[in-house]
Amino acid sequence: MDAAHVDFIPPAVYAELLSHLHKKHSTLSPTEAVACALRLWMAQSSASRSPLRGYQWKELFLPDTTCLRMTYKDMRFFAKVIDDDIVFRGHPVTPRKMAIDIAGDGRNAWRDLWVLLPDAPDWTNAARLRAQIRQRLDQRPLSPAEAIAAAAEAMNTTLNAAMLLIRHVDHQSTTIAERRLPKHRHQSDLLDDDH
Repeated sequence: MDAAHVDFIPPAVYAELLSHLHKKHSTLSPTEAVACALRLWMAQSSASRSPLRGYQWKELFLPDTTCLRMTYKDMRFFAKVIDDDIVFRGHPVTPRKMAIDIAGDGRNAWRDLWVLLPDAPDWTNAARLRAQIRQRLDQRPLSPAEAIAAAAEAMNTTLNAAMLLIRHVDHQSTTIAERRLPKHRHQSDLLDDDH
């Protein structure tokens, strides 16, 4: 890359590029490296603008081209996610509708359907995928809003418990005081004023 083509790259960045290419023993020239980087950046920014297509099934996202399978009475039935729909027998369906169409009412789609995600090597039961996602969600750190909501909920629970305890102690102290009134005392428990 000669000086005529470098004026759009800051000198410090150009020096870093040369150093990086040298350390990596790259056969790319600085011009080729810049061209590759620009092409990669343009491809990624174009890809990020196109929305991810697929079907959202509760917490499980089934990307476009995901396959679904259900076995019933030794027969296998298949559906495929096309754009934002699950297509079964040429019609868009929900997972539950697919299970009902195959085996009748009372079926649990999470238990009965198996999923083959794009680029996945094997079929996985939908319930197992759901459990894995829930486990990951439980392990992720709380966002600031979620942490504040959890703290507020804990404070609310604590205050309610404290109020319940105060009511209980108040009730107990009133009951004990009533037991000490003379109408509840035995005559033998009362002291004479003469003594």
